[in-house]
Amino acid sequence: MTDRLTIGFLGGGPVTQAIHLPALATMGDRWRVAKVMDIDPVTAAAVADRCGAQGVTSAKAVIDDPAIHVVAVCSPNGFHAEQVIAACRAGKKAVLCEKPLAVSREEGAQILAVARETGTAIMVGTMHLYDPGFRAGLDAWTATGDTVQSVKSRIFLPANAIFTDYATQDVPSDKPPAGPPPPAPNPVRLRNTILGLAIHHVPLVRAFFPDVGQVLSARHVPGFGYTMFLADGARSADLQAFMPGNWPPAWTFAVQGADHRLEVDFPPSYVMAGSGSATIADRSGTRGFVYDENGYQAQWRNLHDVLTGKAAPLASLEDAVADLEFALDLVDRAVACLEATA
Repeated sequence: MTDRLTIGFLGGGPVTQAIHLPALATMGDRWRVAKVMDIDPVTAAAVADRCGAQGVTSAKAVIDDPAIHVVAVCSPNGFHAEQVIAACRAGKKAVLCEKPLAVSREEGAQILAVARETGTAIMVGTMHLYDPGFRAGLDAWTATGDTVQSVKSRIFLPANAIFTDYATQDVPSDKPPAGPPPPAPNPVRLRNTILGLAIHHVPLVRAFFPDVGQVLSARHVPGFGYTMFLADGARSADLQAFMPGNWPPAWTFAVQGADHRLEVDFPPSYVMAGSGSATIADRSGTRGFVYDENGYQAQWRNLHDVLTGKAAPLASLEDAVADLEFALDLVDRAVACLEATA
């Protein structure tokens, strides 16, 4: 295998256009995009043209291509498990799947079994878990030996379109614009926001708060948001999110211990602005950590190092499946709490 590996994308939407392709453009000595698949041929061709790739409209054309080493799954959530498993069966070296890895525990177990059988490396696009600032803060916290008392996750963002405009010129599509979705019951909306938004920070929460415990309060916040408060013994977790809104982005994560406090302030994912800014403070002062690469760049770099035998994965597939199970436990208990207080 040469050091420059090839990637095929399943899905040519904003995440591919404004997050992955700009990140990969900074490491052209390691990666080459070979194919971009989208069901819209206009999008597929235009996005592929930007990176010197071939546009296709069939997932099979990517998965069955022996010249592609890695499949990046950026399709709608319901297709993730099917496409990850197909890529494993096709003999791919690796799959990078956007979050969530799957939408059920059964799918997560199937992915784990197939990956073990085929030896395919699988990473989930939980970018903040790979963020160099967060990881430095996590290491610093671990070294203190402090006890976690509380965890807070805050995700307050404007519309994604604001950031995609900063990051790239969106490819026009000949698909008719989608109308507003039909109203859904609040439990369905809460599930969607957990698997679509809270999932970003599940690996971070679970690193300090390993069990969902009791969901003491849960509420869906219109349009795409939630508030949830969890307790597990003496530890608590306060999770809040809302988008879109007319305000500057605030994407933060904090851990309070008996003697230390860890805080991380992340930049928007759609902007190549380096890592999150992490600080750890105690009575003696404050230390800070910030780096030039963001979490997606760090993840693609780590994946290349894994496939070329230079490093171990920063996160195991077993941990990724445990993150999925945590998210689904959170869905079940938050929905039960919501329904009990309705």
